[in-house]
Amino acid sequence: MFTTLISKVRARARKQRLTNRKWARKTLVIGPAQPVDGDSVACTAAVLAHLRKKGVEAYTLPTLAMYSQIDWILTRDDIHPACRTAMNGNLTTANLQAAYDAMLAEWRPDEVVLVDGHIPGFDLRGIKQYMIDHHIREGVGEVDDKSAFIKLAPSVGCLLVEYFGIYEPILAVSILTDTYWFRQNLPAQAVKTMAVLVENGLTDQLLSIYQKRLMVHKDSNILVAIRKSDMRFALNGEVAFVVLDETDPEIHRGVMGELGYFCHHMCVVRGDGYVSFRTTDDIIDLRPLATRYGRGGHAKQAAGQVDPRDKAALDRLFEEFVETVAPAEAQASAGR
Repeated sequence: MFTTLISKVRARARKQRLTNRKWARKTLVIGPAQPVDGDSVACTAAVLAHLRKKGVEAYTLPTLAMYSQIDWILTRDDIHPACRTAMNGNLTTANLQAAYDAMLAEWRPDEVVLVDGHIPGFDLRGIKQYMIDHHIREGVGEVDDKSAFIKLAPSVGCLLVEYFGIYEPILAVSILTDTYWFRQNLPAQAVKTMAVLVENGLTDQLLSIYQKRLMVHKDSNILVAIRKSDMRFALNGEVAFVVLDETDPEIHRGVMGELGYFCHHMCVVRGDGYVSFRTTDDIIDLRPLATRYGRGGHAKQAAGQVDPRDKAALDRLFEEFVETVAPAEAQASAGR
C-alpha cells in the first residue's frame, strides 16, 4: 500500500512538471516522416495552438504526404513562411530537408518537438529535439527525461491531455483515428481522455464536424491497385499479404481498410517499400517484427520498410509475417 502511494505521488509530480514544462521561445513542431496520420497531424496542430497562446513562436513544416481525411487540420499559417515556396497546394513537399533548410536561413528554432514517432525524416542540423511518443519499441521502454517523453497510450493526443495539460479540441481527431473509433489501442483509456476534452471545451457540434470531415469517399483506384497487386493468402485465408505497384499513401491505407473486411491479419507493401502490418488479435504483438524491418508501431498495428524490388526479401517478409500471426490462428482453431 505504501509503495502504491509513493507511485501515485510520483505520477502526480511528473504530471505537474510536464504541465509546467518550459517550452523553448522558438519551437518547431513536427510529426514523423511517415506515417502522416490523424494522430501526428492533430497533435502538431494542438501543440502549435497551445504554444502560440503562451506567446511562443511556433511553426511546423510541410509534410511528405497528406490524406484527404485530414488535410483540413493544418493551415498555411501553421507552416513557416520560408517553406511555402517549396510547398504544394496540399501542404506537402517532395523534399523535407530543403524545406527545413530554407526555414533555417530565416528562422532558427531553439527546439524541435517531434510528436508521434522517432524519425524526423531530415537532419536537424544540430538543433535539440524533444520527442513525445506513445509507441514502446523493442529495446526502448518508457522514457521521461530532457530529450523525450515516451509512454504507452492510445495516442499521443492522450499524453498531451493527461501529462502536458493541452486540451485543444482537435485532439479528438488524434484519439478517434488512432483507436479506430475506440475499437483498438486501449479504448477505455481513450474514452476517459475524450471525456476530459469534453470537460474542457469539446462540444457535440465540434465533434460532429470532425467526424464528418474524417469520413470522405473512398478512391476507386483502391480497387484497381488491389487488382494489379501481387496478393497472397495463408492460414485458411486469415492472412493477406499484398505487394502494390502503387506508391500513393492514401491508396495504400485504402487497401488496408478493404482487407480488414476479409482477413484478421494483413501485411501490405507499398510501391516505395513502406510496409503496413495489422492484426485484429489481442495475443499478437507486431512490434518485434516491425523493429526487425526498421520501424515500429503498436502491438496490433505497425510499420516496416523493405526493398520492393527484392523478391527474396518479399518472400522472407511474407514467411515472417505468417509465423508471427500463426499462434493466434492456432489458438482460434483449438477453441473451435
